[in-house]
Amino acid sequence: MKQKIFSIFNGEDIITAGIIFFCLLLHAIFPTNGVFQQIISSVTFLLVIPLLYVKIILKKDLNNFGIQQGEWKTGVFWSLFSLLAAFLVLYVLYYYYDFFEKYEVSKLIADNFLLFLGYQIFLTGFFVALYEFFFRGFVMFSFSKKLGYWSIIFQGVIFFLLIWLSSSMTWIMAPYLIFALFGGVIAFFSRSIIYSLISTSLFIIIVDSIFIKLIK
Repeated sequence: MKQKIFSIFNGEDIITAGIIFFCLLLHAIFPTNGVFQQIISSVTFLLVIPLLYVKIILKKDLNNFGIQQGEWKTGVFWSLFSLLAAFLVLYVLYYYYDFFEKYEVSKLIADNFLLFLGYQIFLTGFFVALYEFFFRGFVMFSFSKKLGYWSIIFQGVIFFLLIWLSSSMTWIMAPYLIFALFGGVIAFFSRSIIYSLISTSLFIIIVDSIFIKLIK
C-alpha cells in the first residue's frame, strides 16, 4: 500500500517538496532584526525563490498556482461560508479560552484610525498576500492533482509548521491560523487565491476591529 501511495509522486514532486522544505527552513532560521528584515526574508523565501522555481525550472504559468480569476461564483460562496465558520471558531475561542484577553494589537494603531488602516492595508495585507501565494498557491496547487482534498490539509499543516519553527506561535497569529484551512478550501474549489486573500484579509481586519472596540 505504501509503495502504491508513493508511486504517484514523480521527480518533479520530490524536487518541489524539497524547495518547500528549503524555503521554510531558511525562513525559520534566517536571522532577522526588525520588521524591515522580516519583510526581506519573507519576500525572498516565500515569494522570490518559489517564483523563480516555477518560471525558470518548471516553466509553468502562474495560473496553475491560483494566480487567476478562477470560478468567481464558487469563490464568493466558499468565502461567505468560510467567514461564517471562522467566526464560529473565533466565538468558541472567545467564550472558552478568553481569546480577546490574550490577543493584542499595537496601541498606536488602536488609537489612530489612519494608522490602523495603513497597518491593515500595507503590513497585514502584505503578509496575507505572501502567505496566500506560498501556501494556498505554491504549496497546495503543486500537489492538488495528486492529493486532492488532502492538499488543503497539507498546506495548512505546512503553514502551522512555519509559524511554529519561526517561534511566532503567539495569539496575534491566531486569525491567520484559524483561516489557513478555510483559505485552502476557498482557493481549492475556486482555483484562485484571489478570494482566499480577500477573505483572510477581511477576517483579520474584523478581528482587530472587534478587539479594539472591546478594549476601549
